[in-house]
Amino acid sequence: MKNIFHKRLAIIASILCCNVLMVKAQIKNASFEKDRVTGERQVVNKLKGWTISSGNVELITSKVFSAAEGNQVLDLNGNQAGSIKQTIKGLEKSADYTLKFEYADQKGRQRDDQTLLATAKVIINGTTVATVRNLSPAPNYIGGIGFGFKATSKGTATIEFVSTTKGDMGLVLDNLKIEMGSPITPPVNDHLVNGGFEMKVDSDSGNPHIYGEQLPGWLIMQENIDLIAIDRFGSPSGKWVIDLGGHGPGGIAQTVTGLTAGAKYRLSALYSRHQSWDQQDPLTGEIFIDDEMVLSLNRDKLTKAPRWEKISHDFIAPPDGEITLSFYSTALKVGGGILYDDIKIEKVSEIAEPKKIPVLIIDGFSNHNWKLNTQYLQKILEATGKFKVSVSTCPNQNTNKFDWESWNPDFNSYPVVIQTCNNIFKEDSLQWPKHVKQAFEEYVSEGGGVYMYHGATNAFKGWPAYNKMLALGWRNKDFGVAVTINEKEELEIIPKGEGENTGHGARTDALVTRIVGHPLHIGMPKSWIAADVEIYRYGRGTTDNLEVLSYAKDPKTQLNFPMEWTVNFGKGKVYCSTYGHLWKNQIWPPNMRCAAFQQSIVRALQWLSGNAVENYVEPDFPTSESTVLRAAILD
Repeated sequence: MKNIFHKRLAIIASILCCNVLMVKAQIKNASFEKDRVTGERQVVNKLKGWTISSGNVELITSKVFSAAEGNQVLDLNGNQAGSIKQTIKGLEKSADYTLKFEYADQKGRQRDDQTLLATAKVIINGTTVATVRNLSPAPNYIGGIGFGFKATSKGTATIEFVSTTKGDMGLVLDNLKIEMGSPITPPVNDHLVNGGFEMKVDSDSGNPHIYGEQLPGWLIMQENIDLIAIDRFGSPSGKWVIDLGGHGPGGIAQTVTGLTAGAKYRLSALYSRHQSWDQQDPLTGEIFIDDEMVLSLNRDKLTKAPRWEKISHDFIAPPDGEITLSFYSTALKVGGGILYDDIKIEKVSEIAEPKKIPVLIIDGFSNHNWKLNTQYLQKILEATGKFKVSVSTCPNQNTNKFDWESWNPDFNSYPVVIQTCNNIFKEDSLQWPKHVKQAFEEYVSEGGGVYMYHGATNAFKGWPAYNKMLALGWRNKDFGVAVTINEKEELEIIPKGEGENTGHGARTDALVTRIVGHPLHIGMPKSWIAADVEIYRYGRGTTDNLEVLSYAKDPKTQLNFPMEWTVNFGKGKVYCSTYGHLWKNQIWPPNMRCAAFQQSIVRALQWLSGNAVENYVEPDFPTSESTVLRAAILD
């Protein structure tokens, strides 16, 4: 099935060969300059060249804001909604034409949740060809590719603009023209171009609004769109993401050729929701291949950026190996929409499965149920298909001294190690052999990655290098400083000896808030509720090489304490977290089934091992309003 644009390709090609053919028969008073205005703006009931078919309209001079062409524009609302009509004669009979004009909203227009956008119908020869919806304030006019129509058999065309905006301000129009031929079609590329929406712009910040042919590789099919490069939106790939709701519901398209006929391809993209525009919920969008809608999307208020998820659709390439791909916003009430990034088209047979990351779990002793904990960790990690997990268990030094002295885990065969041992309250009887400690220090300092799992932050308080790896551990208040996070997400230092010893209250469903910026969290929401976690208050140590990634509020002190943090140790990286807890007699407790924990450990291990970190979250990642528990992984 081919997009209707291709049926007009021959006409377009002939137009492009000789530029745009000028149309002798044109719109009269197309820039609304023929009527003299008294003052800065004037409501009129008559307009040269036009019939005011309902209500009245207003002429506005450049003393109020600049015109797109000349010195005056037309407001489709006078003191009420109005409409204008004109019949153009002398066109080529039954020929294809394009109507173009520039339009904008007005800053002073009164808005409510139902009338955020100024709107108007465009009617040609009695058929509504479009409803324009926008809030781009004049003089920031929108142009675009125009609207196609066919002249009548008598060589005429009747065009009409009907305001559908309430009040005494509506859309303003200027610079109307008719060009011969249909509107231009999307660019034809031999592969998908600019799926990451990276382009050179006048400013490297903010969100430029663009329309028409201003987006490389794509054609903007309606209204305008935004490029967004704001840190809080959490761009998952490159600098820019695209918002298909610019000042109104926009759309983009491009034609991709060179596909292998009959082969299966996968269209994929990352998507999120604009942080504003809560007046419409959910925000919606549609994705088409040729004329067929293949994906219908919606994002509610709980799935705003910086939360990014992945969508995909498999399709079979048509016989000519050519498709037209288009994305449209269907959020018709607001000036924002679904955000997209990292759009790809890949042949399914050529999508390589990523190599599994080798992971070594170190266990052997803990005040938690370490044996079952290791089994659960293996199941969680191996179920993702991303890891190959091995285990090295420290023998008991009191009951099996020979094996303990001979124990020698091969750290260097693994890019990342999960350390689960905890000897709190048993420092004299539960230790690693000295040669293992030395090997571990060398492994990390030379570039190894370590995940300090839950109670591992309680362990080895007499091991200086280990304390440096932790930065913040379960220690008495005279051991070192503690850290809290203030409302500006700045670290505040509690000096050594002040505050309390490290501790925690009862496990709770805690709102975890990330500090934007670390690659481990790209694509994650700003906040989420983690199930049944412990919030460690007054972790003690040093702030050397410390970066706090997320925090939660301790119910007792009402202070924000770190939930996740990283430490640089030599060339290596260490990740610490209070996620994960398996106490005696527990079977698949909520904290082990928590979707936030399970995806966070995947991200952490990818980052620690030096591999690419996934830049999106799974659909079941929790929101700021509720936890999500995954099913227990049974044998």
